[in-house]
Amino acid sequence: MNEMHPKVSIVIPVYNGGDYLEEAIDSAVAQTYPNIEVIVINDGSGDNGQTDQIARSYGDKIRYFCKENGGVASALNFGIKKMKGEYFSWLSHDDVYMPHKIEAQMMLLESLKSKDNIIYCDSQLIDRHSKPFLDMPLENIHPKKLTSALLLNRFLNGCSLLIPKKCFDNGMVFNERLRTTQDYDLWFKMMAKFDFIHLDKMLIQSRQHPKQGSRVLRGIHKKECSALFFSNIDALLNKGDDYFVILPVWKYFLKLSYSYLRSGLIIASGKAFLAIFKTFQ
Repeated sequence: MNEMHPKVSIVIPVYNGGDYLEEAIDSAVAQTYPNIEVIVINDGSGDNGQTDQIARSYGDKIRYFCKENGGVASALNFGIKKMKGEYFSWLSHDDVYMPHKIEAQMMLLESLKSKDNIIYCDSQLIDRHSKPFLDMPLENIHPKKLTSALLLNRFLNGCSLLIPKKCFDNGMVFNERLRTTQDYDLWFKMMAKFDFIHLDKMLIQSRQHPKQGSRVLRGIHKKECSALFFSNIDALLNKGDDYFVILPVWKYFLKLSYSYLRSGLIIASGKAFLAIFKTFQ
């Protein structure tokens, strides 16, 4: 182990990634941080070998694995098992890292007293032609209030995170039964044990395109989101007022209910509305 520069594993799960995979891998291998490994997991692509050909063209610049198709959660868990680094960073095959993404996050982590924190950063949206069209800066939110902020605004990009490998201990991995919310499901669980620290820098480019999983699986995504937010409302209520964003708690749940209703998350909206009355008990 390089004690000055602990190894960071960048895990790229990919399914039928011929359109954008090369750009993602290029951004990973070009990181300025001196101790990384890039792990590409081919999740049973059915594109006549196009994804496989692109990945193999990088030779020993990456570690490449193929598996049967099981969904992004299974590919990420596979990568976590294979990683040799002390820190994990997820890169979707259609997204891009800025060159200093890992270096900037590791520098912040090194400055903190605890090295068990999870670091997240800001992102920029790009289109299918890699043209930026919207910056997504985030507010600095106290780690205690992040759950309530995330339930309300749903802003955390999973590829922005840098996660110590120990956070995956004791079976805390991605839920392979979930198709579109495996990331938020895990972040909520991790927030109960680890602090998420914001790095105020634009370090990833998140691609918006018609083939994204959350768009293709829109019906499944709504059901999974509703169930996920439903299950976390009670947990948030039990934490107390200090864990809420700066609003009276009843107003927070009213706003939450309206937000979910507009998104078509009917069950979660009802749960948030009922929580208003619990705040007065």
